[in-house]
Amino acid sequence: MATSTRRPAYASFVAAGVAATAENSHRLSQLLVMQPLDVVKTRMHLQGDGIKTGDNFQGTLAAMRGIQRAEGLPGLWRGFVPGLCVVIPRRGFKFVFYDAFISILWKGEKQKAPFQHSLVAGGLAGASEACIITPLECLKIGMQSEKAAGSAATGMATFAMAMVRTGGVASLYAGLGATVAKHTAHSCFYFAAFHETKKFAPKGSSRFQQICWDLLSGFIAGCAAATANNPFDVVKTRQQVVAASALSSHAAGQEFATGPTSIGAVALGLIRQDGLSGLYKGYVAKVARLGPGSALIFCVYEQVMSLLS
Repeated sequence: MATSTRRPAYASFVAAGVAATAENSHRLSQLLVMQPLDVVKTRMHLQGDGIKTGDNFQGTLAAMRGIQRAEGLPGLWRGFVPGLCVVIPRRGFKFVFYDAFISILWKGEKQKAPFQHSLVAGGLAGASEACIITPLECLKIGMQSEKAAGSAATGMATFAMAMVRTGGVASLYAGLGATVAKHTAHSCFYFAAFHETKKFAPKGSSRFQQICWDLLSGFIAGCAAATANNPFDVVKTRQQVVAASALSSHAAGQEFATGPTSIGAVALGLIRQDGLSGLYKGYVAKVARLGPGSALIFCVYEQVMSLLS
């Protein structure tokens, strides 16, 4: 919502935190739909021609059914704890960083910033955020890619200790370059697509119309971000699962540890094996999760920011 009133410095972090909490409440109420999509996305990133530990699921629904049959319903919730631990501060940092960078690049109202300014500010915000959240991302990928049922599944603390014991603290930053690239691409289009779509909202619209535009703009932003970052996300997953090879029982980690690990080598390997579509493994699951989630978080964020003005 456009306004010339100067907002307090903490407004972005508070609004983003409230928005992330609302998004999480939405996800908690729909665990069978939302959290499993993240697990499915990770598993599909790790399958393909020549991968012995891959599941080779033929689609999102097939993957959900296959994981549930093999590992029980809890298998679809793997990695939820590290994801939950980071989501609220991550959203807070993303929006705080964006507001900081856009204020440097553009001196007018944030909502009227040119597309290229939003693109650059979003990219810088994503890169900054990635440097903070990579360790938890590593743990999440390790847990989501472990094929174990019930009590046989490894806990987050055990994963972390095994990784640090074997590879040092640096192991928690596996795939940092790809994570930075992923979040840079994500935030570039996340914020730019949202603000560009909002510019089509009619002036003088009612609060209900504003909410509808926020929801639509947020959904488009989530889909645009998912499309832009998916190739880096697949590479990141394949790099970070290598850190899980610290556990001898982690089959996927052991297999990927024997292959190429640099961003370029992993990307080229994907293209050689599966064509360009290899860079879009898990895309449907990603969009199904990010589209609705982004609609909600942007809508709540905008409404809370208007209250703090």
